[in-house]
Amino acid sequence: MRHTPGTFSIAARDPATDTYGAAVTTGTVAVGATCPYVSSNGAALTQAFTKTEHGRDAIERADAGDRIDDAFEALLAADEHADFRQVHGVGSDSEFAFTGEHCSEWAGHRIGEQYTVAGNILAGPETIDAVEAAYLDEDGDMATRLVSALEGGVAAGGDDRGEMSAAILVHAPEPEFYHNLRVDLSETPVADLRTLLEAAREAKARVKAETDKLFEHYPEELLDFGVKY
Repeated sequence: MRHTPGTFSIAARDPATDTYGAAVTTGTVAVGATCPYVSSNGAALTQAFTKTEHGRDAIERADAGDRIDDAFEALLAADEHADFRQVHGVGSDSEFAFTGEHCSEWAGHRIGEQYTVAGNILAGPETIDAVEAAYLDEDGDMATRLVSALEGGVAAGGDDRGEMSAAILVHAPEPEFYHNLRVDLSETPVADLRTLLEAAREAKARVKAETDKLFEHYPEELLDFGVKY
């Protein structure tokens, strides 16, 4: 039985496309509702004993021009329960990760160039090592790389109790509706997230083909749905 929230996740930036993304999976439901945050200036995650304001406020500060590391450090300094938190993220000019000393074992993080990885209540450090390696080895777009990163973590042992939900959230100059995907309850949420991503890509092409059949001429921007954040 799984009772205690545990998580592994990745935040990343692709400077070549000015794209930010966050991906996360955990041993409780609806992780996408509380943990990942993105904007045109950063990607952030809050987990362990999650404080949603830390993710939201870090992104708001990045949008206001703060470095993501300065933003998180200020938020943690004002949090009397910081030792129970795990937060991480990337901005345009910095990366940051923090694992409080009271996060449940195994817990830890990695900071790389343009990405951060963190997790708690994991099978061991090999999980976040595998998340990092899978992200770096994948050469697809941000959504593909994020799902591949989660798949790497699952293959390495993942959450010590198994996963129940997963999510990806991407901010890109050209938004797609598959940039905001969630699996809120499943025995295999990361595998389901991969299936959902592939189905969403196919759906975009299908909507275009069906619209072409309905209208001989129509404004192409009608199919630019954008993304809800």
